[in-house]
Amino acid sequence: LLAYPDTYEIGLPNQGLQILYEILNERGDAVAERSYAPWHDMETLMRQRGVPLFSVDSHQAAGDFDILAFSLAAELVYTNVINMIDLAGVPIHAARRDESHPLVVLGGHCAFNPEPLADFVDLVVLGEGEEVVGEITEVVRDWKASGRTPGSREGLLRELSKVPGVYVPAMYDVEYDGPALRAITPRYADVPAVVHKRTVADLGQWPYPKHPIAPLTEVVHDRLAVEVFRGCTRGCRFCQAGMITRPVRERPAEQVRTMIEAGLRSTGYDTVSLTSLSTADFSGIEQVTRSLNPIGCGASEAVNISLPSLRVDAFTVGLADQVSGGRRSGLTFAPEAGSWRLRQVINKLITEEDLYGAVESAFSQGWHRTKLYFLTGLPTEVDIDTLGIVELAANCVRIGRRHTNRASVTVSLG
Repeated sequence: LLAYPDTYEIGLPNQGLQILYEILNERGDAVAERSYAPWHDMETLMRQRGVPLFSVDSHQAAGDFDILAFSLAAELVYTNVINMIDLAGVPIHAARRDESHPLVVLGGHCAFNPEPLADFVDLVVLGEGEEVVGEITEVVRDWKASGRTPGSREGLLRELSKVPGVYVPAMYDVEYDGPALRAITPRYADVPAVVHKRTVADLGQWPYPKHPIAPLTEVVHDRLAVEVFRGCTRGCRFCQAGMITRPVRERPAEQVRTMIEAGLRSTGYDTVSLTSLSTADFSGIEQVTRSLNPIGCGASEAVNISLPSLRVDAFTVGLADQVSGGRRSGLTFAPEAGSWRLRQVINKLITEEDLYGAVESAFSQGWHRTKLYFLTGLPTEVDIDTLGIVELAANCVRIGRRHTNRASVTVSLG
């Protein structure tokens, strides 16, 4: 059971869960279903009437699955994970589980620091899941075939700890000096002392999801999403994803185009989001956007292209022209800080000229809306840095108004 510890509206578009869902269901020895966190009113009724957490696919009780796997995207959902384990009727502490309970697995970006949840999970996957999910499945399959006998759970966990990228907290002794961590020592000689993250070497070998899941109701990011590359060439000091998804690996441009065509046909969407940490850095971006026309995609109308998280110094007039061949939606740029000094502190080396040039490109090609992402509360920040956000945004509006009276700039401040 692949569980996203947030509501359906937020969790459904998550690409990691969709990729694993499809990879597992292609196997002859596995079945994967999905579950999401119920909203408060539904959870209240479920607890009142004794209804456990269940899958949205076949309404199977979560406790009937062999593995309950959570995709952890943010620290704020730690409590949702524990609540969903409890709602599944599974002991929340790993030490109290036996062979009758599902294995509780954690993965995703926030699993890179597994210790806050170590007492509540049986194993943690560090890194990318396309390959390791099959290896875990094979170990659990063999355990089930051997009879799933009483007392065999520890042996199963020991075998799982040998899978590269898998951390099993129960296989280690942890020593503290007050609040400080002193040592983590394997309990057995065949348990690795250091767990290294899993990285898919060739993204082109994993063209997933091949059949994206269409939602039953309106969700966030309600569009087809196709990942064009992983990793990032920059080292912005605030960016967790840029560090843990290294190195950069691109998907072949022709594969991206094929995935877009197939995804539009299977979902009925007319909007596609080309996702990455900085989509304009994709070497095949102009080739892909040039091909997104009604004939090429088998659509009756032009495809609406969304390029999230554009790095402004990589955005060109040519790219703006290619993207504007579809129906124009908003463009998002991320200067992150209001002054050049503070951008140097966080290693976001974008000048005012970079930003204004990108905005000029967008508005001159017929775009009407842009969004600017900024962070506040950064180290060494003073008032002049904060006021710089207002100045940058106002200047972007002035640039837009030279091209259209409909120009608008939205500032998102995190």
